[in-house]
Formats: sequence, structure tokens, C-alpha cells
Amino acid sequence: MNDLLHHFETPFTDPVLIFAVVMLMLLVAPLAVRKMRLPEIIGLLMAGVIAGPNALGLLERDATFQLLGTVGLLYIMFTAGLEIDLNRFAKYRNHSLVFGVLTFLVPQTIGTLAGMYILGLEFMVAILLASMFASHTLLAYPVTSRLGVSKSNAVTATVGGTVITDTAALLVLAVVMGSTRGSLDMNFWLTLVIGLGIYVALVFWSIPRVGRWFFRKVGSEGVVEYVFVLAVVFLAAFLAELAGVEAIIGAFMAGLALNRLIPESSTLMNRIEFVGNALFIPFFLISVGMLVDVRVLFSGADALIVAATMVGAALFSKWLAALLTQKLLGYSRDEAMVIFGLSAAQAAATLAVVLVAFDVGLFDEAVLNGTIVMIAVTCFVSPMVTERFGRKMALAQEEQGGSGEDEAPQRFLVPLANAAHAQALLDFTFLVREHGSEEPVFPLSVVPEEGDTAQAIASAERMLSAAVVHGASAEVPVVPVTRVAHNLASGIARAVMERRVSDLVVGWSGPDLSSSKARRANFGVVTDQLLAQTEQQVFINHLTQPINTVKRVIVVFPPLIEYHPGYTRALRDIKRLTNAMGALLTGLCLKDEMRRIRGRFDTIKPEIASSFVGFNTMEDLVATLQRRVEEHDLLIFLSARRGTLPWSPELEALPGRLDALADYSMSFLFLSDIDEAQLPVTAEEEGLAEAFKLRRVRVAMEEPEEREALKTLLVGYFGEERAETYCEEVVDALLRDDPGFSRELIDGVMLVNARSEHVHRPLVFAATRREGFETQARAGSPVYLMLVAVSPQESSLQEHLGLFSELGALATRVVDAQALARLETPTEVLEELKRLARDPQTVFPDARDGALDLSLTRSDLPG
Repeated sequence: MNDLLHHFETPFTDPVLIFAVVMLMLLVAPLAVRKMRLPEIIGLLMAGVIAGPNALGLLERDATFQLLGTVGLLYIMFTAGLEIDLNRFAKYRNHSLVFGVLTFLVPQTIGTLAGMYILGLEFMVAILLASMFASHTLLAYPVTSRLGVSKSNAVTATVGGTVITDTAALLVLAVVMGSTRGSLDMNFWLTLVIGLGIYVALVFWSIPRVGRWFFRKVGSEGVVEYVFVLAVVFLAAFLAELAGVEAIIGAFMAGLALNRLIPESSTLMNRIEFVGNALFIPFFLISVGMLVDVRVLFSGADALIVAATMVGAALFSKWLAALLTQKLLGYSRDEAMVIFGLSAAQAAATLAVVLVAFDVGLFDEAVLNGTIVMIAVTCFVSPMVTERFGRKMALAQEEQGGSGEDEAPQRFLVPLANAAHAQALLDFTFLVREHGSEEPVFPLSVVPEEGDTAQAIASAERMLSAAVVHGASAEVPVVPVTRVAHNLASGIARAVMERRVSDLVVGWSGPDLSSSKARRANFGVVTDQLLAQTEQQVFINHLTQPINTVKRVIVVFPPLIEYHPGYTRALRDIKRLTNAMGALLTGLCLKDEMRRIRGRFDTIKPEIASSFVGFNTMEDLVATLQRRVEEHDLLIFLSARRGTLPWSPELEALPGRLDALADYSMSFLFLSDIDEAQLPVTAEEEGLAEAFKLRRVRVAMEEPEEREALKTLLVGYFGEERAETYCEEVVDALLRDDPGFSRELIDGVMLVNARSEHVHRPLVFAATRREGFETQARAGSPVYLMLVAVSPQESSLQEHLGLFSELGALATRVVDAQALARLETPTEVLEELKRLARDPQTVFPDARDGALDLSLTRSDLPG
């Protein structure tokens, strides 16, 4: 019996029991706080507090917990660097610089003054104390990833600014410690600056090259890839310590260096996130919780004063820095609060500073205990604030929509004939599809009817099973399809119809003029037949390197390709693929068409770094490619089927002229012949009802003045980046009383319309305000519903006025616009407007629901 009880003596010493208890904590704590609608991070922190040495004493924060906690902290910093959108980071690097400077200087100043005049510390000690407030730990970063806002401008600026402020705070520690040793001389500064400079250059020069070589040679061996990544991260972290900075800086830089080699939708990225979120990061959170001792608050008045001062100074200074960042960079209140939430938590660098300073006698026990309380409070505040306002950011992004254009759902079919190339085609597909889409990918194997069909089917199903496993590793839904057909192309085409496929990704052995067969068929007999039998978008891929090692995408725009109905969608997919790989993009097009193509290209999201080069003829194009193509490039040739406007004999013959480029990865993208703009998202919608979209409906708007309200309404389509230029021009056109384009006011409803070169399809917007909008045309008579029609400049005036006429007829059937403005959600307003658009005999409010007094029916209502 005593032997049995010995196992349960506290703190636990049995490693099996310790690990079992920790696993139970990882399971139960998040579920418990989820019931209370608190972030899961808080549950793990509370679990560490309760089970730690300062409460129940079940677990001791021994070397094992410190090791795994350190690994978890480095993992957080590594994944933060890995998940940064480098193209957006480069474009908004000034945002990171502004926030980094503010979130260091503001807390450093406030903390120094508080340390000197409230706590009575010496100047150098107060500066060291303030450096703890200036640093912060991205404890709540996993919250932003889960909410889908980790790539927003505000979060990107916060992550980038974290590197600046943490590095500066740790440099303050190095300088202060140097001054205590009396060695703050030129030799000290040279060692620090030169060592850090060499380290940064070494990381960003060597890691991408070694990583690209490793992935090309090793291929897709999942476990080996993951171990390689971990080795790189911790080696970089250790070398950072040798260079005189903290390991967390090295882990973050390793993430940045590997960023372009580990795409967001890849199986390797999924493995990294899974292991980190399941094991390493929770261990870090529990280990932080184990440091908290609530008894510190009751050890005396001095401890309370020190703790209150540190907590107040840390939270107030970080909030003030976030507020100043909002004012300078034009962020919303929700974005500012997310910045505050992310930067409020004190853990990593704070612990490093306080433990080092305590060991050498610069800090006493009161400061040490106050630091623990500050860590506890900020680690609880940080995820709660981030969760609350991050949800609001996510809802705002969802309401505005991602690209400003309506995307039909994509379903990819990947015909597989060779197991050796199957994974490369699937990896390409996972990157080009929309990340997080619930639409499945269909790997297909078509078995010929002749021969041993049963054996061929069994072999095909083994290959498809491997595809399913690979999809599961990347968290992509995969549905395998097997077909038996006499003609392979017909079997694929039939699967396309049955599965309602929108895109195909097929393999190609590459350009080869050595055989007569190659002269008769550009891509092989089967693929050429497939192009003739389908009208969907088709990627024909010749991949000679892993897709994640691509550094640059070269896109060839043939003459007149922008007039193809599938052009917009193709560009969107190319930009999505390029962004997922973190690559640069170079466009090649006719010199005469460059300005027009570049202008249209820049209007499509996501934003990526791009440049354009002109050519004169097809012969010039081939010569340009041979001069410019490099080892890590991916060539994408936009192409079109016979019978469409961009098709030409030169375009059809292009694949056969690329034999000199056979060693490079390339893809021929045949655009979809289906006009996406004419396909309603739901089959039953058409006409004006289909033009109303949820992302273009706003309710309870705050702006009372018509110009500001219109700008806010249009920002959701154009995006924040283009709002200043495009929105202003469109709003000016809407409010300009030109003949045929004047404002119309109908009993609480305002209609405005315009044609603009900044839109590329007819758009309808709607906005409501309970208190009413103020209009110049009718002062004192509020407008409760605002309807906006915008058509492309190239559309005919007759088409535009037809749309506006339909909108005007709908407005006459809104009997009580104020009642419509009282509807609380965009969905409710949208459904009422769709109902009016579908049936010209209906009115709002609906008389059948008893909401309408028939005596109010206006004489101009139809019927």
C-alpha cells in the first residue's frame, strides 16, 4: 500500500504519471474555459497555476518543464515568422517600423519615470526595469491564426514590430549589464554590432540556400523534412545567443528565412502547426502558469505597490503605443485593440531580463515578485483582448469579402497516371486552391477497358489511397475517383461533368521534339483530346522541382488574352499560387499591351510583388525567356483553346518551341471558356436579385453625411489600400449631377449611379442608417436607404441605365424605408431587397404579414 501511495507523493516524480497529468491538463483545461467563453490559452495558464508549485504542488517546474517551455516559446516565435505574408510585410514594412519604435519608446519612457519616481530606483536600474515593459511575447498569436486574421496589416505590423522592440529591449539588458561590469567601452560596442550583423547576414543568406537544396534532394519525406526544420530553428536560436541576443530572436529569423520554402497550404506546414499546437506551445503556457504565486500579493504593502506599478505601467504604455499606432497608420479601433492584445503579454524577454538582473543583485525580491504578477495579469489580459477584438476584425473581413470580386467555388480534378508524379501535382493543387476551402480535391485514375482491368483497378486504388493520405496531411478534403473507360480523355471529361469540376491539374512530360508524336500533339494525345472535350480551366504541368522551392513565377501573357472570359479568374489563381509560395512574379507581355495588362493585374487580390517586361513577337518571347529564366523559376503560359479570340497558330505552336527550356518547371494554363461573371452563385438567382451580394450591404452605418457614407460603403469592394484614390474618384462620379446620372430621391430612398474604369462588372451596393443620411439635395429630409449602381466604363450606356432603371423600380416598392433601416443585420436587408427584385408585385413591408397598411400604398406601385 505504501508503495502505491509513494507514486502519488507531491510533487510527482514518476515521469509516466507527470506526462499523464500534463496530457489531462492539455485535454481538460481548454474544454473547461471554452464553456466559460474564454480563450483556450487562459485555460492552460490557469492549469499551470493550479498544478504548479505555488498552489497544489502536483508538478514541479524542473529542468524538463523549463526545456519544453523554452522549446514552446521558440516555436511560437518561429511560427510567427513562418506565417508572415512576406509580400505584405515588405509592402508595409514602414508599419512594422512605426509600431516597433513606438512600442519600445513609449513603455521605455513611462517605465523609466515610474521606476525612478514611484519605486525609487536608480537611473540605470529604472531603464532596465522599463525594458521589461518595452518587450512583449506573442502569447496570443495562435488566437489570430485561429480567427484567420494573422495576415492582416495590423497583425503583420505587430509581429514585425515585436522583433524590433524585443531586440532593442534585450540590447538594453546587454548594455546595462556591461555598464555594471565597467566594460561599456568601444570594444563592447564593436563586439555587439559586428557579431549581430554577421549573424543576421549568415541566417538570411545560408538558411534559404541550404533549405532549397535539402528540399530538392530529399523530396517529400515528411519526417525528415520536419526534423530538418527543427534542427534549423534551434541551431539559429543557439547562434543568436552566441551573437549576443536572445534565442527568441533567432527562432523568429529562422521562420522568416524558411518562410518562402514552407507554403501555408503544404503538408509540412500542417505538421509544424499540429505538433506545436498539440504539445510544445501548451507546455510553454503551462510552464508560465507555474511561475505565478498569488500569495505574492499578500506579502506586504511594498509588494502590492511594486506589482500594481509594474502592471499599470506595462498595460497603459502598451495601450498608448497601440493607440498612437492607430492614429499614425489609420487603423480601425478593433485593429488597434488587437495590436494592444498581442503586445500586452509579458513572458519571454521579461523573464530573461528579470532573472539575469536578480542574479547579479540589480533587482530585489519585490521586483521579482512584481514581475511574476505582471506576467500573470498580462498573460490573462492579452488573449482575452485579442480574442474579443480579433473576432470583430474577422467579421469585418468576412463582411467586406476577400478579393472584392465574387468567386464561384472551385473544385479541382487531378488525373493521376504515374505514382512518381502524383504528389507533385497534388502539392501544386493544394497551393492554387483557396486556402481553407471546403470543396474537395478529386484525384482521378482512369483504367482502360482492355487488358487485366481488375489488376489495373487495384493498382489505381493504391495510388489514390496514397493521395488521400497526402491530402489528410495537408488538411485538404480529398475524394478519390476511379473510372473504367475505353478512351482515357472521355473518361476524364465524364468525371468532370459528374463531379461539377471547375479546374483540372494534369501532368506533362515537357517539350520534346525528338519524336514524330510530339509534332502531332502538343501535350500528348490524351491531354489534347481532353482540352477539346472540356471548357474548364486546365493547368498542364511539367514540374522539375518541388513547388515550395520556386523563387520566381514568370507569367507569359499572349496577345488579346485579357479579352478571354476566364482571364480574371486565371490571374486570381496565379496570384494566389504565387502568394502561397512567397515568390516574386514577372509578367511578359506585348509592349503595346503592358500598361493595360498591368493596370488590370493590380486590381486583383491578393497583392504580390510583381514586375513586367515587354516583348515584340513570339520569336522575341522565346529569346527573352531563354535569357531570363533561372533554376528556381516556374514558367506559366496563359493559353486559350481553338476558336476563342486569343487563340492563334503561334500560340498553339508555342509548346513545341520550348525544347531549350525542358529542364525548367512550367505550366500551360488554358483559361476557362465559361464566363464566370454570368454564372450566378446560386442557380435560382438571376437579374437584379443576383446583383445584390452580402458583402456589398451595410447596416447601421455611423457616417451621417452622404459622401462619407458612400466612401465607407465602397471601401469593402476596393480595399483599404486603394480606397484613397479609387473610392474618391467613384464617389465624385456618383455625386456629380451629370445629365442621366443625377441623384434620385424617393421617400427615404436615395439612388446614385455612375460608370467607372475602376470596376469591371456591374455592381450594386446598399446601405441603411436608422437615424437617416444627410443629403445636399434634400436638406432636412433624411434618407434611410441608399442604393448605388456602378458599371464598368466600357459597358454601354444603355446597359447601365437598364440596371439603374431596375433599381429605381425596386426603390418605389420600399413603402417604409425607415422600417427597412431598423433591420439589424445585413442578411435581413439583403433578403428583403432580393425579394423585391425577384417579384415586381411585392412591396416592403410585406402586406401579407400584416406589416403594411394598404392605405399607404402609393399610386405609382406596379399593378
